[in-house]
Amino acid sequence: MPLEKNELGWDEFWAELFRVRHRRSLQGIAEYDKMVVDFCIQVLDLKQNQFILDIACGAGDHSILFSKNGLKVTGFDLAQSLVDVAISRAKEEEIEVTFYKGDMRDLTFSENFHAAVLLSHSFGFFDHEENKAVLEKSHEALVDGGRLLLDLINPYNVPRFAKTWTELEGGYLLSEPHMLDAQAGMLKGRPATFIDIEDSRLVLMNQDALSNNDIRMYTALEIKELLEDVGFKKIEFYGQNKLPRMPYSRDSERMVVVATK
Repeated sequence: MPLEKNELGWDEFWAELFRVRHRRSLQGIAEYDKMVVDFCIQVLDLKQNQFILDIACGAGDHSILFSKNGLKVTGFDLAQSLVDVAISRAKEEEIEVTFYKGDMRDLTFSENFHAAVLLSHSFGFFDHEENKAVLEKSHEALVDGGRLLLDLINPYNVPRFAKTWTELEGGYLLSEPHMLDAQAGMLKGRPATFIDIEDSRLVLMNQDALSNNDIRMYTALEIKELLEDVGFKKIEFYGQNKLPRMPYSRDSERMVVVATK
C-alpha cells in the first residue's frame, strides 16, 4: 500500500526536523557549538553582563551557551516552532534568555546591544535590497563600538554536498544536495523527503520550505561594501569560526566577517 504524501511548510514541519532532530543527530555538534560561542566571545571582545542579539537563533543552541557565559541574550527566529523549543530548553536548564518570533528584516532595536551574531550562514535569505536592510537594522541595534558577526560559507570553497539518508526520531530523512547557481550567486535549497514511520506518510517540502533554504552568496568584497554602505567603520575577515583566529583566504573553511559600528 503506497504511503500518503503530504507537502508541508518550513515552520509547519521542516524547521523542527532540520534544526532540532537532524541537528541533534550530528556527531560532535555540542562541542562544535561550544567552539563557535567561544570564538564569538573572544573576537567580539564580550564582557560579563553585556547584551548580545542572536539573529535567526533557531532552537536556541548558541543563545543558551552565550547566557551560560554570563551574557544577557535576546534571540529570535522566524519559525515559531523553533522559538517554542528554545524557550522550553532555556526553562529546563534554568537559563535566562529572551526568545521571540521575529523577522530579521523588521528589527526595531536602537542601540540596545554590544554585539549581534548571524551564525550558521543565516544571512542572504532575501533579495539584495532586503539583505542590505537586515544589515541596516543590525547596525541600528548596536551601541557605538558594538560589533556584528556574520558566519558564512566561503563562496570560493563551497562544501561538496551529496544525497544522504539519515535515520531520525520517527523515520528517515532523504536530503538532496544543494545546487550552486554560480551566475546568480545563489546556493539553491535542497529538496528533502521524510519517511514518517509513525504516521505512515511521505512528507515533502512545499515551495515555502524550499525557498527558505535559498541563500545569496556574497564575496568578501561585496559584503565589505554592503557593511560600509550601512555605516560600519571597521571590517575584519577570518577563515574559520573557531579559535585560534585564522586569516581569510580563498581556501578557508568559512568566511567570518566582524564589523564594528
